[in-house]
Amino acid sequence: MLSALVWIPVVGAFLIGILPESVSASRIRQIAIAVSVVVFAWTIAIASQFDAVSIGVQFVEDLPWLDSLGLTYRLGIDGLSFPLLVLGNFLTIIAIYCSDSEIDRPRFYYALILLLNTGIAGAFLAQNLLLFFLFYEVELIPLYLLIGIWGGAKRGYAATKFLIYTALSGVLILASFLGLTWLGGSHSFEYDPLLSQALPMATQLVLLGAVLIGFGIKIPLFPLHTWLPDAHVEASTPISVLLAGVLLKLGTYGLLRFGLGLFPEAWAVLAPWLAGWAVVSVLFGAFCAIAQTT
Repeated sequence: MLSALVWIPVVGAFLIGILPESVSASRIRQIAIAVSVVVFAWTIAIASQFDAVSIGVQFVEDLPWLDSLGLTYRLGIDGLSFPLLVLGNFLTIIAIYCSDSEIDRPRFYYALILLLNTGIAGAFLAQNLLLFFLFYEVELIPLYLLIGIWGGAKRGYAATKFLIYTALSGVLILASFLGLTWLGGSHSFEYDPLLSQALPMATQLVLLGAVLIGFGIKIPLFPLHTWLPDAHVEASTPISVLLAGVLLKLGTYGLLRFGLGLFPEAWAVLAPWLAGWAVVSVLFGAFCAIAQTT
């Protein structure tokens, strides 16, 4: 059931990409809306069977992939990921519906939005650390192109800045995941077995630090936020909706899922400092809003 949420947008993007050039932009938009509605309807169907009382992962799909690397195709949802998944699929419909009906290069544009939806859904569903990283990086490419091609006057600068920051975020997260498995002597990147893995406190702090900075860029927290004003200003309104409504939540989700989940002891040590960091970020954003004149 969960794989449909990942692969229906991919199939839709492929079908839109091979449409003949004679098909109008408005018709392509209607097809993209139809695909996103199907995905959201499937999400609601899953919601009707979701047990909100259960604390475990539900609807688990587990297929072998690259066993030598510890990479498996393992999907699942729980109370943390499912609301965000519903939000992402709903906002995808809104973003496509609010797009200009006569936008330039419509096949490429709507295909990229659907691929972005795939990356987001896959990241929320992934129960394997490497699989999460792959989906986390997949969403980077469509968003970079959506900003760089259909953005404002400084879209090239904003898109490149977003690409660099997000790539750095991915490198730090991957380094932490690799360190967690290798230093712990594990041969698998499955999420659940790693929860019970014990590492020295100093090692946990270093690995958690990489996760905090990596996802802190995505949230983004001060002073890792400087890519966001440029991306929001230069992105078109529908893409800005997805950026604020879904992608930034992916950073917070990653902190809770992998920071708190995998390193609870180190998290308890750093919790007062994290609270202070959050307060500084909130106050900085508030002061920036007060100083805004236009």
